[in-house]
Amino acid sequence: MKKVTICLMLVLFGSLIFYHPVANAMDGENLFKTKCGQCHKTNGEAPVFSPVKYASSQWERFFVREKHKRKKDISGQISGNELASIKQFLIDHAADSDLPIAAGLK
Repeated sequence: MKKVTICLMLVLFGSLIFYHPVANAMDGENLFKTKCGQCHKTNGEAPVFSPVKYASSQWERFFVREKHKRKKDISGQISGNELASIKQFLIDHAADSDLPIAAGLK
């Protein structure tokens, strides 16, 4: 019985580890398109600031320096977890990443 319980716990834990990053990556893209796209859009379509607009180090600096707060404080509209997912999406798909993409394009 102990072996079965331990195996089930390992399977559950393992599935959570593998599921979580995928969910965050997908959430980051959707959040970027919906939350950021509300203000940053071209012709009502894809957000102006697509991930490939900057290198990953530039996106990192943008968030570290909290540059968005200089123009508009969005803290009431985007939670810390949402912001982290958006940041990860932008860095993962920046111009110098292994998977660069423009917003709305794949």
